[in-house]
Amino acid sequence: MVQRDLETLCDLDRAHLMHPISEFRKHEVKGPRVVVGGEGIWIEMADGRRVIDGFSGLFNINVGHGRHEIAEAVAQQMREVAYYPAFWDFSTESAIRLAERVVNLLPRDRRLNHLLFTSGGSDANEAAFRVARMYQAARGHPQRCKILSRRHAFHGITRAAGSATRIPAYHALASVDPAHIECAAPYCLRCEFDAKPADCELSCVQDVVEVIEREGADTIAAMIVEPVMGTGGIIIPPAHYFGRLQEVCREHEILLIFDEVITGFGRTGCWFGMEHWDARPDIAAFAKGITSGYLPLGGIAVADFVYQTIRDQSPPGLPFMFGLTYNNHPTACAAALANLEIVEREGLVANARVVGEYLRERLSAGLDGHPYVADIRGLGMMIAIECSEPGGLLPVAGRPMAFPAKIASRCYQRDLIVRALWETVALAPPLCTTQCEADRIAEVVIEAFSSEV
Repeated sequence: MVQRDLETLCDLDRAHLMHPISEFRKHEVKGPRVVVGGEGIWIEMADGRRVIDGFSGLFNINVGHGRHEIAEAVAQQMREVAYYPAFWDFSTESAIRLAERVVNLLPRDRRLNHLLFTSGGSDANEAAFRVARMYQAARGHPQRCKILSRRHAFHGITRAAGSATRIPAYHALASVDPAHIECAAPYCLRCEFDAKPADCELSCVQDVVEVIEREGADTIAAMIVEPVMGTGGIIIPPAHYFGRLQEVCREHEILLIFDEVITGFGRTGCWFGMEHWDARPDIAAFAKGITSGYLPLGGIAVADFVYQTIRDQSPPGLPFMFGLTYNNHPTACAAALANLEIVEREGLVANARVVGEYLRERLSAGLDGHPYVADIRGLGMMIAIECSEPGGLLPVAGRPMAFPAKIASRCYQRDLIVRALWETVALAPPLCTTQCEADRIAEVVIEAFSSEV
């Protein structure tokens, strides 16, 4: 791209294009970083730089960039039938084949056998909430409409999904739907109950019990949780957390929704995050890694008993009253089928587990004793380096988010994209990352921290 064309593009971007999670006044001054290509874990910038995509776009480019197999599958599907609505019993082969493929990838003993495909993660969670409320209403409990979610959670940015998101910055200019109720999170490093791992009695689950008692179990439809809390800072729960939490939900007939939008399709080193804890959700939402971002697609997997209750106990003549224009989109489903074929054929789930652990060990060794590193944790290709002042958990230099943002900026100067998530520096490389590439990522991150010793 010649310099004159790039300058024109940047001017047009400033004039017309709104960017998520960007400060408009600053963006109009500095302009966009234009991406023009990519291969594997690398992206190519319009200024000629090659940069490691150490965050897989947004946790989602699992197979890496430039996979022509996916482009060819999409083109073939579009030549046959690009789109037709899934309403009124219409279907397409790619949607049917993908539903079968995902059901067979999910742990079979969870009996999550009924799928609806959406356009992404936010509307997948919207669909999950609606199905949960339909289920409760079909059972004769229409008043059970509240949704529980946890502090530090991110579940999307649409009305209901955004209300389930419990990160304060997302609500600075947008109110929360009062049908969404907040509970404690299993954030062990920053435990709000001051418990230590050695004496933890899961006070965070007890808080859920107390919220249920306060709100009334007969007003609550479901609780939604991320297996690993992603945008909130890559927060991993203690070993017995989900076992106890699902006991509480079962006891009170509250559906348990797993938001596998980030953790699904290999990101954690298992096909789904639920497998790390033998967790058994009633509904699972997914998106991101199902297509590796090559086309927008999400969805929900619904347990047999939930599906059967809506099927058998809804009023006669009333169809399933939910529908988005792009449900079960055939071209997006074709992209997903090609993407999952790559993940399986190349053993990327196992690679995420092995190389992710290797990268975490490299970072732990290289940052051992660093005064501003409070914790290094992760699962598969999700790694967080949590930062704080020495001897406590206050933000470095007393400025929230400033230090992780500084590290992320230094990494970008060294041709690596990482993300500042509150007080953490977060990494989530593509699942196809090699050990050699992990070495390079670790070197850059350690260098970026080194001047702060």
